[in-house]
Amino acid sequence: MLFAMEVILGSFAIRHLNAVVIASVGAAVTSHLLLGEELFLTSPPHTLGSFAELFLYVLLAVVAVAFGLLYLRVLDGTAKLKMPMRFPRWTTPIVAGIIVAAIGVFWPESLGTGREFLSGILALDSVDQVSLGAITLLVIAVAKIVTSALTRSGGGSAGSFMPSLVIGGSVGAGFALLIAPLWSMSDLSPGAFAIVGMACALATIARAPMTSVIIVFELTGNYELVLPLMLGAALATYASDRFHPDSAYTLPLRRRGISLPRNEDIDLLDTVEVRSVMQETGEVLRPWNTLAEAAEYFDMSSHHGAPVLNDQEQLVGMLTLSDIADAGGPSQTLTVAAAMSPDVITVIPDATVSEALSRMASLRVGRLPVVSAVDQRDVVGMFRRESVVKAYDSALSMSTGRELYRERNRIRTQPGADFFEVVVPAKSVVANSLVADIAWPPDSVLVSIRRGSSVMVPHGRTTIRAGDAITGFGSPKAYEHLANLVVTKPRSSDIDDTIA
Repeated sequence: MLFAMEVILGSFAIRHLNAVVIASVGAAVTSHLLLGEELFLTSPPHTLGSFAELFLYVLLAVVAVAFGLLYLRVLDGTAKLKMPMRFPRWTTPIVAGIIVAAIGVFWPESLGTGREFLSGILALDSVDQVSLGAITLLVIAVAKIVTSALTRSGGGSAGSFMPSLVIGGSVGAGFALLIAPLWSMSDLSPGAFAIVGMACALATIARAPMTSVIIVFELTGNYELVLPLMLGAALATYASDRFHPDSAYTLPLRRRGISLPRNEDIDLLDTVEVRSVMQETGEVLRPWNTLAEAAEYFDMSSHHGAPVLNDQEQLVGMLTLSDIADAGGPSQTLTVAAAMSPDVITVIPDATVSEALSRMASLRVGRLPVVSAVDQRDVVGMFRRESVVKAYDSALSMSTGRELYRERNRIRTQPGADFFEVVVPAKSVVANSLVADIAWPPDSVLVSIRRGSSVMVPHGRTTIRAGDAITGFGSPKAYEHLANLVVTKPRSSDIDDTIA
């Protein structure tokens, strides 16, 4: 129940509680009827030796966060790995399986669910009972990170829940073994540190502190470590949020352009639908076209990407200039089918512009095919960067002064991507310059210019005046770049050239 509210909904609102409670109770009753009361993991009743140990649990939380963030980085990195185009797709799971098997030969504890391995660690009440060394346990944690990520990237079945417990349990027990020779205030229990390490790693990877604490309680039936569990999970969540924006569950969604909203503020671009700003499909590419023909099409159309339709006018892929470059450049022999991306992220006409924009930004693409809500292979238009400007202008025309400032101008699904406003000072280097002559930040879009009480959509021949409020969309670096550009004063040589 807590997992659904913390990770998926991101809210503990009362209106969500009824449905979540009913589903959770139904699932719990069903599992008890089918599986009985057997605990998934068993653990003896570990206790807090002394309050001074809380300091060690804080240090453990820091270490667990490091391993959790490493897991997220490796998970994201391996998901982006692709075999060279000359190899068939079925070679990916074979290569991943061979690497996982090779790791398992040396560290078999990194394979499978790790249930027996964890139960053995949790049963340890003294450092003298440990058969594995501290370094070995930490290496097992790293090996589990690699095997889990490779299994998922290779198309195998592997979640993030059990890997996070194995990683945390190994780190916790290994940490206790490393600290025990230096600690004299109490006897350290590797099993207790393994339990807290599990909660800290799960809190880092799933970004759900309450769920982590309760799940560890339920899995082990051990309620004696409430204080270090809650302290470690809270610190782990706070620290991990500062270094990585996503959890293991939202990371795959982010790569697909899907972001879970965290609040209910109204986005300015939520008021505009894709259908009202999308462009006509125009000319399309065919799978049998050569890459040379595709490159010529892009030169003629000034587009950087286009949908690929088969002879039945169905969407089968997407080709971009980057795909052509990755395939070795324009070729008279290589076809579009060999270089295109068959897995196409699309958007429907009824979607809001903010949804489409979030997908574009997450995938780092400049266009999305607009498909019919009935047939996902029927292309009805294209949503491109130009559509964003048109949508924002449309939204501005429906809003006025104070209402515009009340609305949230941060795209709710794109942390790090903002609509920002910069006012041009009187002696700015961009004052009295044409938009086309200004070196705008490469990762930004010039959205509008507010001059007095009027708002205009700029084009290349628009002249920037002192006092203009420039609205742009882009990353924080783009905002910083634009702000520095606008406030920069012209050099004396530029003034002399102007006078001359």
